[in-house]
This record gives sequence, structure tokens and C-alpha cells, in this order.
Amino acid sequence: MCKLAIDKTSLASLLALTLAVVGNSFLHFTHNASFGSEIAQTNEPERVPDGKVVPVNGKVNVRLTNKTNDRLFYQVVGQTDRRILTENSTVALQALKLPASILFRRQDAALLRVSLKPVGEGTVEVRLDETNDLGLDKKSLSIGKDGSLFLR
Repeated sequence: MCKLAIDKTSLASLLALTLAVVGNSFLHFTHNASFGSEIAQTNEPERVPDGKVVPVNGKVNVRLTNKTNDRLFYQVVGQTDRRILTENSTVALQALKLPASILFRRQDAALLRVSLKPVGEGTVEVRLDETNDLGLDKKSLSIGKDGSLFLR
């Protein structure tokens, strides 16, 4: 058996470092979704929004339309579980609290082109189409408190 000489200060430093690393690794699992959206909003680079919707009482409606020939998975972070949107169908997401982030993925992991169209006060249509252009591929929509729409 080999004995390693470690003084109390070194041991305390090693333990503190280990706890800090483990704590940071699980940060996104232990904090609620609103914390994550606050980080996303504050880290949003200054850029021109991809669109704008006028919120009503701090909420918006989103009409999500799948124009692909495959099922999509989508989720409103912190507001819904992961759901399925079948091919060539539409779902209405009502009264989403702002800020909001909507994630979407094709079942086959192919690329998505997203187009936005305000269709009235408090409502935006999000149309998801197939594309082969990597430059057009989008995976999420962030909606700011002021109704600014950012595609990523």
C-alpha cells in the first residue's frame, strides 16, 4: 500500500475544487427553466430581430405548422413537455408566457427552414419546411418580453 502525504490545506482545496466542478456540471439540471431563459435573454447578442409579435398581457400565441413529410418534436422550454407534431399539420400554442423559447427538431434530424408571419395582435405563425441548405437550418425560436423574435 502506498501512502501519499497530503496536508489539510491541500485536501480542503482539492475538495472545494471537486465540489465546484460537480456543482457547475449540474447547474442546468438543478435550476428551474425561468433561470435558463433569463440567461438566454441577457446573453442575447445585439442584433436585429428576425420578426416581431405584439404581446397581449405579457403573453403570445404561436401557430406551429409542420410542412415537412416527417414528424417533428417540439417543446416550449419550461412551459410544455416534448411533444410530437405530425407531418403537414398545425398546432396552436396558446398564451405562452414571455420570454419563451421553442425548440424543434425533425425526427430524422434533417434540416429545417423556419419562416415567421405575424397574423394578428399577440399571434405569430411559425412555418417549418424542409431544406437542404445548411445556412437556412434553424432549431429554435426565442421570443423576448417585448415580442422580438430570434431564430437560431
